[in-house]
Amino acid sequence: MSKVGVAQLQKRLDGLLAFLQPHWDFVNCHMVNYLTDQHWESFIPDALRTEISGKEDVELAIEHLFWESKRFLNRFPEWDSFLDKGKQERLSFHSDLLTTLEQLIEGPENAAQLSIGEFMSAKKCHEVELTAALVDHLVKNHNQGCYIVDAGDGKGYLSSRLALQYGHRVLGIDANAANTENALSRNRKLQRAWNGLTERAELQREGITPKRRGKKSPTRVSTKAAPTLDNYKTTSRFITTDINFGDLLVEHFSQSGSICLTGLHTCGNLAATCLQVFHAQPDCQLLCNIGCCYHLLRERYSTQEFFGNKAIMDEQTKFGFPLSQYLQERTVRLGRNARMLAAQSIERTLDAKELPNITLYYRALLEILVCRHAPHLKNELQVGKVRKFENFADYVQKCAAKLDAPWLAAIEEDELQCLLREYALDKLYLDLFYLLRMSFAPVLESLILLDRLLYLKELGHESSYLLDLFDPVISPRHFAIVSIKPVM
Repeated sequence: MSKVGVAQLQKRLDGLLAFLQPHWDFVNCHMVNYLTDQHWESFIPDALRTEISGKEDVELAIEHLFWESKRFLNRFPEWDSFLDKGKQERLSFHSDLLTTLEQLIEGPENAAQLSIGEFMSAKKCHEVELTAALVDHLVKNHNQGCYIVDAGDGKGYLSSRLALQYGHRVLGIDANAANTENALSRNRKLQRAWNGLTERAELQREGITPKRRGKKSPTRVSTKAAPTLDNYKTTSRFITTDINFGDLLVEHFSQSGSICLTGLHTCGNLAATCLQVFHAQPDCQLLCNIGCCYHLLRERYSTQEFFGNKAIMDEQTKFGFPLSQYLQERTVRLGRNARMLAAQSIERTLDAKELPNITLYYRALLEILVCRHAPHLKNELQVGKVRKFENFADYVQKCAAKLDAPWLAAIEEDELQCLLREYALDKLYLDLFYLLRMSFAPVLESLILLDRLLYLKELGHESSYLLDLFDPVISPRHFAIVSIKPVM
């Protein structure tokens, strides 16, 4: 199996940075300010703007450039070229940097996967099945006596599958004490139903439709003993680089050993922390990490932190980006809005042909009202989600109540209707702007992920890999980082 080298990663990162260099202000702009700061004129290159000259062009551009799977027209050549250049920067375009599951495993599957969808959503089922199978392969093919530590255990979806289906000893760690209790409660329910669930899954795999839940299948009699909870423990801890997993294993299993550190959608800085702990602790022999929530990363060089993010980041003891020395030497900075964008899914949007929710447009209109009636609050209002409104006037009233803003509640309906008429065409342009900006999401995510892989490579972990593990439409954060330390 070929391994991606440091120089190869550095070259790709150079390409990403060169592509992003003219667009950092664009990816860090806030959609709230789309109208007040004239984003269309400020951020869309002249060559692209000249190809769009009205409602018909905007609608045709959205259909042709984003909704059609193949572009048959050449009506917008500058847009076509711009979007294609962006696609070439995405990690999915560079298969030489990715490792397939088949290449990593290099051998027969250890056990057939069972599709057990009870107690979780279809999305979570997809993620848990594939991650559990991958972790099982890593442990059985590289370190049979391994303990598994699941960082950010949450409700125990991955941990319980690894313990019940694959029989591994698992310690789930989550910062939220309520989550650890819920994980154990869920696991007890799953344990009681496990044999029936596995029997149904086996029947379905053989093409047999099982009986409804609660009725035993006449085709077979289960002789399996109910699995026990002895191999699954949980604990509530905030994971930092100072944590000692060996001590926690002794506390919960009365002994320690080599560790496979895993995490399914470890939030924000936790993904970076897992990589740092994997390197620092000799007992951590295997790593399998899928990160998410990039907006909660603590950046070394970013100054664009506001609202609640800074308080969350201050809890972290280390920086989460950049990790690699290569990007640190270049003082690479993403910015909060760019990280927010990196966490969005262009694949889901295109698959669903989904334009932004009307609240995005209404919030931009609201900012115009802020500039007119309370200019000292420009860029200061954190509205958040507003639900169940009938129209723009209703939206404004709900915002006024939520923010306790009498000045907003006092704005007359005539002004609101006039505002809607004045900016009606801008709604269409906002949709196209939104889609173009979202096309940068996988490029920004590529920068974050390649930084993590390079960090491991710089530290001498040669057997470190990036896998495209999930269906991106089902699970937008679909890349896994795997690292294997040599057996001593």
